[in-house]
Amino acid sequence: MHEYLLLDAKDKILGRFCSQVAKKALLGEKIVIINAKDAIISGTKRNIHEKYLEKLNISTATNPRRGPFWPRRPDTFMRNIIKKMLPTKKIRGKEALKRVHIYIGGIPDRFQKRYQTLVPTDIPDSEKKRLSYYNKFITLENLCTRIGWNKLEIEA
Repeated sequence: MHEYLLLDAKDKILGRFCSQVAKKALLGEKIVIINAKDAIISGTKRNIHEKYLEKLNISTATNPRRGPFWPRRPDTFMRNIIKKMLPTKKIRGKEALKRVHIYIGGIPDRFQKRYQTLVPTDIPDSEKKRLSYYNKFITLENLCTRIGWNKLEIEA
């Protein structure tokens, strides 16, 4: 029976959280992340939206259908960030990425059988108190809806 670490991304700073998840995955631990839509990105709302909307406008001049393509769902957005923090050109990094499972909200009913032994674990986040005081952050759900996510995947 496989043992999975259960991590809640609610109110965690996205970059710090993903770097710690990537390190745990490289060490061989299997990880399940829930509430990916509630992770926070620090900075002003305007700066964050401009940064990611600018990325969406980049395309090749010869054939714009070739990409680059950017994820718009919160779970795939977070997976992409974790992927960039792993050495994915090596087998070790590819295997580590396969050990990370990310869900937008809770674990769907159809996947409950897969995770028989979940160990709730918490990653400490010391920066949250300072961010809540200044209110200079947005949630990942807010960013994803701004760049084109239509939220139909939550009901499914």
